[in-house]
Amino acid sequence: MKLNLRRWPAALILAMAILAIAPSSKSAATEAAWARLAQGGYTILLGYSRTPGGGEPLRPDLGDCDKRKSLTDRGIQESRRIGMRFAARAVSINSIYSGEFCRAVETAELAFGRRNIETKAYLNSIVGGADPGVIPPDLITAVEEFYGPGNLLMVTHPALIKAISGTTPREGEAVIIAPGANPGDKPRVINRLLLD
Repeated sequence: MKLNLRRWPAALILAMAILAIAPSSKSAATEAAWARLAQGGYTILLGYSRTPGGGEPLRPDLGDCDKRKSLTDRGIQESRRIGMRFAARAVSINSIYSGEFCRAVETAELAFGRRNIETKAYLNSIVGGADPGVIPPDLITAVEEFYGPGNLLMVTHPALIKAISGTTPREGEAVIIAPGANPGDKPRVINRLLLD
């Protein structure tokens, strides 16, 4: 049977064209992001993996992971897959920083091993009524001062990534950033990387 395309509604043809192009454009964007990371010198913002329930407040027992929320089974698997993606691409990571919340530390450890993960208070979520658009100055300084043949990886909260990038990252998505145009400026988003 011969198809008569003139009878198909234009919207249907357009929808089919978009579906045909969409997977390849996402794939191309991800390949471009990996290529940038291979050059080194970037900061990678990665949100913590899945946790049960909602958020949790800052408390004195912040580092006591027996009393804090940890990752779900799915979050543990997601963290390990993220680490495998970086290992498969042989992306060089010079330093790994994590927020102080157990879910951020656990994500970093499961993905990249327990090697020299430094916790940084400025990678904790934006809490306590702080302006969600304000980026911690220490984070800006860390991005500006990072130089190296590899990359700097920061595991943090989606709220902080949104403050920098303007959008909440999807689960399994990292945001690649570089220093702003002028010292002290908000970091620039260079690319996004789909990991899951």
